[in-house]
Amino acid sequence: MGAGPERDFLWFNQNTGTNAAGQPFVNPWKLKWFRNKKFRQAVSCAIDRDRIVRDVYRGRAQATYGFISTENPKWNNPNVPRYSFDPPRARGLLAEVGMTRFSPEGVLLDGDGHPLEILFHSNLGNPLREKAAVMIQEDLGKFGIKLVYLPVSFEVLRKKVDITFDYECALMGLGGGGADPATQANVLRSSEDLHQWFPSQRAPSTEWEARVDALMEAQMRTVDFAERKKVFDEVQAILSEELPMIYTVSPFACAALRSQVGNLRPSVFTPYRLTWNMEELYFRK
Repeated sequence: MGAGPERDFLWFNQNTGTNAAGQPFVNPWKLKWFRNKKFRQAVSCAIDRDRIVRDVYRGRAQATYGFISTENPKWNNPNVPRYSFDPPRARGLLAEVGMTRFSPEGVLLDGDGHPLEILFHSNLGNPLREKAAVMIQEDLGKFGIKLVYLPVSFEVLRKKVDITFDYECALMGLGGGGADPATQANVLRSSEDLHQWFPSQRAPSTEWEARVDALMEAQMRTVDFAERKKVFDEVQAILSEELPMIYTVSPFACAALRSQVGNLRPSVFTPYRLTWNMEELYFRK
């Protein structure tokens, strides 16, 4: 059925807050990296998504670069910026933020001499994601960015991401919230708890997050499709430029059913790919 709305993405913890002991959730100099969009863009250009598609999914996935992709042609903005695999561009972006020197061990240093060593979490129990995490670790290592891969159970990772904020970088996935942009507000609004990179903000921490908040409000105040499309196109463009979520791949949706069943209307927007319209299905004689 082609690419579905489920997709994996990498992100960095941009939470500027402190824990109960008054300690910052994220090491201050690492937070400086994570909140720099050129660093995030460089990471995106360092990831070989096509290799993940080929070697992990055996071709049964699609490299993904934006918040909405080909599974939703009605709302997809095909003209968003794309930071695809491009080693020279990755190195250039790293150089722009002062990351040009290396330690004796071959680890890239920031402008203040701190090595780019980042704790990298993903969840156990998903063999495809585990393999993809190792490939991402290898890809970034070629640029001197050392990811220390720490796979944990899904429950432990969920707690780190959603409750304690005790992590630096993570690879997870989100399923599609539905075909309409309104269903994505719980991820896109800065005040929401699924705003993964910095959830539940009292006020937007950046100008671009404030702009996305305003755009998501605006598309909820009209039923005019053209106006909503224009607004959501801008949301997608902002996300593709700022890259708070660095998307990797979207697996193909697959389903099978007996050929005797009629009135099939397959959809990738529900886990019930073939049976969401159960009341309309029938067996042919």
